[in-house]
Amino acid sequence: MNFKTFIILSLVLTVLASSGCSGFYSEGAQKESTDFSLNSSPVKYASVNGVELGYREFGSGEPLLLIMGFGGTMDMWNATFVECLAQDYRVISYDNRGIGYSSDNEEPYSTELMAGDAAGLLDALEIPQAHVLGTSMGASIAQEMAINHPEKVDKLILSSAAYSVSVPETFLLENLLRSCAVNSDLDPAVRKQADANLKWNGTYEHLPEIRSKTLLLVGTDDEFTPPSITLEIAEKLPEADYIVFEGAKH
Repeated sequence: MNFKTFIILSLVLTVLASSGCSGFYSEGAQKESTDFSLNSSPVKYASVNGVELGYREFGSGEPLLLIMGFGGTMDMWNATFVECLAQDYRVISYDNRGIGYSSDNEEPYSTELMAGDAAGLLDALEIPQAHVLGTSMGASIAQEMAINHPEKVDKLILSSAAYSVSVPETFLLENLLRSCAVNSDLDPAVRKQADANLKWNGTYEHLPEIRSKTLLLVGTDDEFTPPSITLEIAEKLPEADYIVFEGAKH
């Protein structure tokens, strides 16, 4: 495990463990196996909001939902990171609608819809509440989930987060999304994700409604969601800590 991954893992486990969850990290979480693979868990499917969401589960314990970022699949998570989390938690990763193993329908995408998918997946798995970790677009989905489905979210971890893609600080991200939205060479679902991000109204005014204990992670060299955005989010949240990683990108 590289040092950055270890530090992030430690911080994540710290915030999850801070009110009655398992300890800082287990003895097993300090060891790397040579045979763990994200493919070691079979893909399962859940019917949610008119689509079939593909998901995988690892480990046991309190549930922890991982929400992937723009254009990414659940098989893109760091395997060592997932393995270590699974030492103490029931880790659930999934593909957003239309991506990877998940199906699509004719419904236009929105960040709120994808947050509903995340909450619906927990319902399908009969999980009343879970810790939620979202990265990049996944952090936007996680915010909407915490605002619109607060009963489903325990601890909240937001990596490379933004409260909007239409503010001056995120102009590079907005330009990237605009380019992707009209690129006919891209997967249609990726283009729909880009369009959903561009139409997203953001969460800035609603951030004080998030009552979950929250950890925000960002790098000093994150050109798409710079640290200033993370600091603004942290200031608006009732219970938030943040960590800025020197030299880290998006």
